[in-house]
Amino acid sequence: MKKFTILISFIFIICCFSCQENLEESYTRKWGKFQTQLIENIKSFQKYEEFDEQRGDFKLVTFHSDSLKLKGLLNTKNIDSVTKKPVVVYLHGGFALSYNELEKTNPFTDAGFITFAPSYRGENGNPGYFELFMGEVQDAKAAINWISQQPYIDTNNIYVFGWSVGGGISLNLSLHDDIPVKISGSSAGIYDYDLIKAWATEDEMIIFPYDYKNNLENYFRLPIYNLKNMIRPHYTYIGEEDDYTFYKNLTDSLYPDSYYHLMLTKLKGNHVSSLEAAMDQFIRVINK
Repeated sequence: MKKFTILISFIFIICCFSCQENLEESYTRKWGKFQTQLIENIKSFQKYEEFDEQRGDFKLVTFHSDSLKLKGLLNTKNIDSVTKKPVVVYLHGGFALSYNELEKTNPFTDAGFITFAPSYRGENGNPGYFELFMGEVQDAKAAINWISQQPYIDTNNIYVFGWSVGGGISLNLSLHDDIPVKISGSSAGIYDYDLIKAWATEDEMIIFPYDYKNNLENYFRLPIYNLKNMIRPHYTYIGEEDDYTFYKNLTDSLYPDSYYHLMLTKLKGNHVSSLEAAMDQFIRVINK
């Protein structure tokens, strides 16, 4: 029954959008022209700690997204004034960036990558409002473009990896053709209409910022319904205890006869415990 509901929702979303779709216009342009209508101007509900100018290897930096000045944490351990290095832009889970989560990104640092983790509008004391997969995607794009302009970055080797909510943003970015990303990946991060509806109607923690019943609002936030628009490979790793089978069946049912650039891999563990293995697997993909 759940799969049937998802398929019907998908048909509604696609039909709604196809009525006004310009086949000569890229998904990136359509996404950029869409203006979300927030029903709640709210900040992220997740508590956060203030960032220090420097804590260990992590340096506080700022970048601009639209007119907003946002914070990010740059791991300086592998920065070399002589040799340009590859970078992983790490998109955090949940709805606030924390030092605690960034300590888990050591696999990237140990493998020689510079890591940069942006925070988004409406969280961590940033200006703007919580938009849930819309403005945050724009902020991630701005962060990627910012780090690509730094003199210590190898611009031919920029990668994106996200966990949980950050994984959803990372998957969304795989549809955008205006960022210098080579490959993207995620640990979990596939979101469908039923989950969004549950967040909006059943989750007491989340004050939902937009009308979850609006098909266009969902169309541009939920990349699972747009995989035909992918322009680069994306690797999603999901723990077997984190509904891997459901998401594999969902993807197969939505695209039974289509080729797309999403690669799903099952890992041992749950939503949290599979994160380190997901990073290790993604590094192997990069190094092939």
